[in-house]
Amino acid sequence: MTQNTSVASTVTATGRTSVPRAAWRACRSLAQACAAAALAWTIAIGPIVAASLLAASGVAPLGLMVTAHAQQQQPLNPTGGQPGGPPVEPGPGDPLTPSDTTYKVDAIEFLLRPEQFVEYKFRLTTGAMMVFNWKADFPIDVDFHTVPDGKPISASETYLRGSKGQGQGVYRAPYPGLHGWYWKNTGTTNVRILVNASGFFTEARMFSGDPVGEPMEVQDPPPPEY
Repeated sequence: MTQNTSVASTVTATGRTSVPRAAWRACRSLAQACAAAALAWTIAIGPIVAASLLAASGVAPLGLMVTAHAQQQQPLNPTGGQPGGPPVEPGPGDPLTPSDTTYKVDAIEFLLRPEQFVEYKFRLTTGAMMVFNWKADFPIDVDFHTVPDGKPISASETYLRGSKGQGQGVYRAPYPGLHGWYWKNTGTTNVRILVNASGFFTEARMFSGDPVGEPMEVQDPPPPEY
């Protein structure tokens, strides 16, 4: 007589505990699901890990998309301008003004007693520039003006006048001639004045009552060191 009772058969393996077939199938399905999830996780995180490793080694991941030729053309420190372009020469009024001669330097000291005056001027051509600074012990009367070449003294122009103890700046000559300062000590004590200038002047002249003035020596700058 056959009994209508369902009995779960078993599968036996040597050295292992018998496991019901239904339980084994459930474990197999679970293992397959875990393997699929692990594979999907690996595919998703793989590019992130690779990018992190490349960045740590100093290689930009996006840089791999640039061809080797383009990488060779890209300098480490890009330069401005157009170094490989056609020749360019400065024009009149440009910021760059080349000169056929080197600039000059000058440094001089004056000592003015009460009511004494002195004029100190540089010869500059049109557009020639100089930079300067001067300093006095006390405020002193000063007048910065021009003496144009080939014109009467009435053509002189003043660009600064007043009582000052120092001055510094840049000057560009509007025309050829002598350009510089007049200082007068209107006080009751001696005043010392120190003057420094560099520029494209060709000579310096000191006036202290003589209309012709006394030529003063100016120096070439120190040569560049190699």
